Amino acid sequence: MSYKEMLLGLSSETQATMPYAELCVMRSSAFAEHVGAMEVPTRLKEWAAIMQARYGRKVKVWHAVQTSWLVALMIVRYGEAIEHWPGAFSDDDVRRAVKWEQGEMPAGVTYIPQADGLQLACYAVALLCVALGIIHGSGFWGLAAFPFLLGTAMTDYLENKLADHIFRTTTFTQPSVLAMALYTAAPGETGGGTEVSGGSYARVSNNPANANWNGTHGNTTGASSGTGGQVSNAGAMTFPTPSANWGSVTHFGIHDATSAGNLLIYGALTAAKTVNNGDPAPSFQAAALTVTFA
Repeated sequence: MSYKEMLLGLSSETQATMPYAELCVMRSSAFAEHVGAMEVPTRLKEWAAIMQARYGRKVKVWHAVQTSWLVALMIVRYGEAIEHWPGAFSDDDVRRAVKWEQGEMPAGVTYIPQADGLQLACYAVALLCVALGIIHGSGFWGLAAFPFLLGTAMTDYLENKLADHIFRTTTFTQPSVLAMALYTAAPGETGGGTEVSGGSYARVSNNPANANWNGTHGNTTGASSGTGGQVSNAGAMTFPTPSANWGSVTHFGIHDATSAGNLLIYGALTAAKTVNNGDPAPSFQAAALTVTFA
């Protein structure tokens, strides 16, 4: 049985009880098998060779183990849940790789220092930088902004909607719902990922409203008038108390619906945290989540 078959054969409940490091190793092996069976376009072969020459043979995405450039591209595009990966590279994959080669580095990527000790700077470039609280003991607690630590990003969906709204003729209707989700496998630019399920888990809504979000001036009163371009949640956002193991929570996402819907923004927590049955209800405290327009 292949690693991919083994991984896909594991239930979410079983994965929730696995040591996170062991799960990462299994995912890495499954990713390599999947990409090894794909036909690689010439331009992607060239891209992988160029990136390897610049930055080394391996690269890291989010909390994953070091991996090849083609696997990294797939994680960036489709997330860490391999069931969402396509069987063939698309033209959009090639275009994203070329933009990466030209300097548009995806969120969550860490270059591995070369053998000569050269330290390569890692800066996640994104229109929106979302600073999030780290999971801690009794829940998610506020943490200083870390827009360049592991990185956050808008999905292709939101990027396209904003591009059309600002520069073209198709308007984007403000979502009536903003729902926070937790993930045990990273989503990607196209969505995907593995959201927590079962064990009383549910997304937490913090819908668009002045009372729910501090403006750029730091409070809920009136229109934004600050100079830093940052908004934050005005009150705590608390998830249900786990009634079963949720697994190793590694990422978050902001959706436009309390179930299904469209993923708008996603990113990594500073460290994976195992959430088990009976743990205190995880909660993002007031102002723990900030969105910065930069």
